[in-house]
Amino acid sequence: EDGQLGLGDTAHQLLPSHVRGRKVFAGEPLVMISAGSMHTASVSKNGVLWSWGDGRYGQLGHGDREPRQRPERMGRKMFGGSPAMMVACGYAHTLVLTARGLVWSCGLGSCGRLGHGDESDQLLLTLVVEERFKDAQIVMVAAGGSQSVALGAEGRVWTWGWNGYGQLGHNDNQNRLVPTLMAGEALGGATAVVVAAGEMHTVAVMIDGALWAWGNGV
Repeated sequence: EDGQLGLGDTAHQLLPSHVRGRKVFAGEPLVMISAGSMHTASVSKNGVLWSWGDGRYGQLGHGDREPRQRPERMGRKMFGGSPAMMVACGYAHTLVLTARGLVWSCGLGSCGRLGHGDESDQLLLTLVVEERFKDAQIVMVAAGGSQSVALGAEGRVWTWGWNGYGQLGHNDNQNRLVPTLMAGEALGGATAVVVAAGEMHTVAVMIDGALWAWGNGV
């Protein structure tokens, strides 16, 4: 309904369609893509972020709540000149990881999924305070339905947002408004190397190839 396919209209497509045009992505190859519930975001080879689709909660990061039917670019100056390395789209929020290992977020703020200590929506990508991660170098982010996950270079995992089914992995059902470090024993003391978030559950792969999962099991 909101142009999340990036084709310039809201028509359904029964076959894959090439997102193209003279100005689309400025001719730069893409290296990363993420699809949320009704919005999409990508990162180009030179670290530029593009977003399109539903924007009613500010999840596109363009400073308004308007939808975009075509990919729209966000300037690198938004991240202090640091290129974007990774983007993750949740139900109605977006996380961006820059080359400096900093996490930025925008969109729906309910339950604290943006990690800013409140539940306010953010129409522009806003830096998640570095101290929340205890000076760790963040190397991966994941956005679920209403929760967010970050992975540090040393294998530690931070989660925040809605925790109605325990998807944050803290052995309770309390929401977290800021990134909260998971206890090491929660993952058997192992080092995580990959994290992913679903609508109401979260998973992680350890350095030994073991898989851990938590949250809604229905």
